[in-house]
Amino acid sequence: MKRKRRKGTVYTYQVTVRQQHFSARESLTFPDKASGRAWAKQVEKDMLEQAEKAEQGQSKYESAKSRTGDIKLKDYLARYREKQKSLPEDQRISKRDIYAIEFWERSRLGEKHSNEILDSDLIDLLDERIQTVAPATNHLYVSVLRRAIDWQKRLRLYFRKFITDEVMKELWKMKLIGKSKEDDTRPTEDQVYLLYERFLSGYQFAQAKIPHHHLMLFSIYSTFREGEICRIRHSDLDIENGFIIIRDRKDPKKKYGNHHKVPLSKECLEIISIQPKIDGEDRIFPYVPNTLSTVFSTKTRLLGCPELRFHSFRHDGISRLFEQKMSIPEVAIRSGHKTWDNLRRYTHLIHKNPPDLWSRCKEIESEFWSEHEPKGRMTKAIYRGEEES
Repeated sequence: MKRKRRKGTVYTYQVTVRQQHFSARESLTFPDKASGRAWAKQVEKDMLEQAEKAEQGQSKYESAKSRTGDIKLKDYLARYREKQKSLPEDQRISKRDIYAIEFWERSRLGEKHSNEILDSDLIDLLDERIQTVAPATNHLYVSVLRRAIDWQKRLRLYFRKFITDEVMKELWKMKLIGKSKEDDTRPTEDQVYLLYERFLSGYQFAQAKIPHHHLMLFSIYSTFREGEICRIRHSDLDIENGFIIIRDRKDPKKKYGNHHKVPLSKECLEIISIQPKIDGEDRIFPYVPNTLSTVFSTKTRLLGCPELRFHSFRHDGISRLFEQKMSIPEVAIRSGHKTWDNLRRYTHLIHKNPPDLWSRCKEIESEFWSEHEPKGRMTKAIYRGEEES
């Protein structure tokens, strides 16, 4: 049966088997015909097998829901992850969501069956996690699990939807889930110079492969997220016109194919020009975003600036753009914000000329390499006043 709903057309499939000693009927609604037909075919096969058993005295029909409802949560989620692999790339969930799914598989809820999970089980688990993670992280993990369970028809498995609207309201009241806090921390000018010098002193050694000092300044002048910085390519760079294409930019509705052409400042172009090129690697900063931000936070903590994260420098860059009298639309093009509401908190900033951080940092680097020799590393000659051979 075909039905039209607000969110689109759905298809209800009904399977009925009647024999002398056996009678069964089931129906289920699906978002597409293919899933419905596959489900109906499998249910019909199961009904006929049980009809044969009925002749031997087993007359009670065991429904498809009761048969698949006894699986454990971890088994259901494992099937969900496998289904994701078969989808086109632009329809798959993100790696971040996969990590969340894997957490639920490993958790004690993963060992429970559909009808065994109580509201209190979820609350107790989140109550333990709140000691080490923020309510916003709990909210993300719960939302990912809830969406996975909504896939039961597509997976042709039954699993009770135990995370209801009422449960979510209770979690909000108990503050076990919540919104992420806005981080308004900005590095001071002195902190930028201190960190640049300290990062640079470690970069002279061959084992130090990530130029945190350059990435820090690039984050300020570009306002890009760490994932975007690690994704931009030489082949997408238009040096002459000062633009670069950011591929698959963050978007709540469109994860893939969301490519943006973004203007770059002269400081960003200069930082890019001094990055070493790796054979066979098109990315300008070929690093893992999570590793970059984690190592960065570790280093700032050791250097006496625990309040600074890599994201703090993006925040500082956005603030600098507003201080230079840029409008919200102009900043949004660079920062990638989809809604201007997220940028309104910056509009109170006083218009001024922010300090020229890059010029001073170049002086710091020039002075450093004039006094130190690289330990097993070729250093960019631009900082030592030499011509590259």
